[in-house]
Amino acid sequence: MTKKWLAYAVAALGLVSPALAQSTITFGYWGDPPELPPFEEIVSKYQAAHPDVKIEIQHAPWSGYFTRLDAQLAAGAGPDVFFITNVPSYASRGALAPLDDLIKASGFPIDEYVPSSLLTHSYEGKLYSIPRDSAPSALYYNSDAFDAAGVAYPNADWKWADLRDAAIKLTTNEGGRITRYGLALESNDWATWVQQNGGKVFDDPLKPTTFLLAEPAAVEAIQYIGDLINKDKVMPNFLEAEQAGGTAQLFSSGQAAMVITNPSRLGTFADVPFKWAVANLPAGPTGIHSNRTGGAGFAINANSKNPEAAWAFLQYLAGPEGQSIFAGAKAAAVPAMTGNETVRAAFKAPFGDVFLREAEVGEQFPQFPRFVDLSNLYIQPALDLVWNGESTAADALGGIKDKVNAELAK
Repeated sequence: MTKKWLAYAVAALGLVSPALAQSTITFGYWGDPPELPPFEEIVSKYQAAHPDVKIEIQHAPWSGYFTRLDAQLAAGAGPDVFFITNVPSYASRGALAPLDDLIKASGFPIDEYVPSSLLTHSYEGKLYSIPRDSAPSALYYNSDAFDAAGVAYPNADWKWADLRDAAIKLTTNEGGRITRYGLALESNDWATWVQQNGGKVFDDPLKPTTFLLAEPAAVEAIQYIGDLINKDKVMPNFLEAEQAGGTAQLFSSGQAAMVITNPSRLGTFADVPFKWAVANLPAGPTGIHSNRTGGAGFAINANSKNPEAAWAFLQYLAGPEGQSIFAGAKAAAVPAMTGNETVRAAFKAPFGDVFLREAEVGEQFPQFPRFVDLSNLYIQPALDLVWNGESTAADALGGIKDKVNAELAK
């Protein structure tokens, strides 16, 4: 920790008198219109309670947020506090202030957060962002389609075989053309299936030394997905799904009877013309329940000119008060602060109990500075061969094993 940040940690203990008078801080975040009210409420309430602090907003839609943020940070500027994902990429270039000493000095209740979410917001053993949400996936299903096909609804005992059987029965054809798929998946959730089968992508998702996606448990999971697409023909490949508008459009239009996707779709599906519900993900063949830990968090700019005021605001924003506001919003985010009863009570989203259970079994997706490059160069092209039916998982993943390990050894 730098001397500047150590000084603020000491100030939090009351050994230095804080100087927040007439402080101005900037707060950057993204979001579509339905997602903005909780941000606005938090800023309004904080300023009302702290009239000596002015918060200037820097909002942008998701599509342009990181382009602007990256340019600002590269110039040594940017908001004092900002919404963030892909923490290792930013922390590795010194853009984020480490938070561990500040948390320790202030007594911030970091132990009330989902541990896997904290890992997502860490880099080389230090925490650089406090998570807002965990964004686990769940199984959305068209109840009307299940009833018409005489298929029992998903339950807590479901495993992969049950999901496959239901998908087969729910897939419909007319004249040799599929009119409804039994299932549709998000293209970036494949690692969850690997975890559910007892496999891993790397030996360590944050500091990897060995590529494990070519090992038997992982290969079996990837082949399971490939077979759903190409052998059973109960789900579209990911390019077809994208061209059809994605999983949300496939489900909303009745072209997919089940989709596995995130909690933001609760609002998307609110007005579809059929009955639907949400269930927990099926377990792997041996009963392993696992999910992906994702979500965004809040960080402090390492070059902030008002780090003390920024930390004070961050404690409110990402702490019990702010988390409760986010959890209770119409466009609710599954809170990462699940160890706090007030926050849990505020989360009243439909099927909220399902998402909270999924958050508890979340595991860290690979997240290290070079992962995007390795994925683009080797992993995704190999997976595409499987999804498109051009190769088995064993051959495709085995073909890149040595190459990825060689890159990790550099």
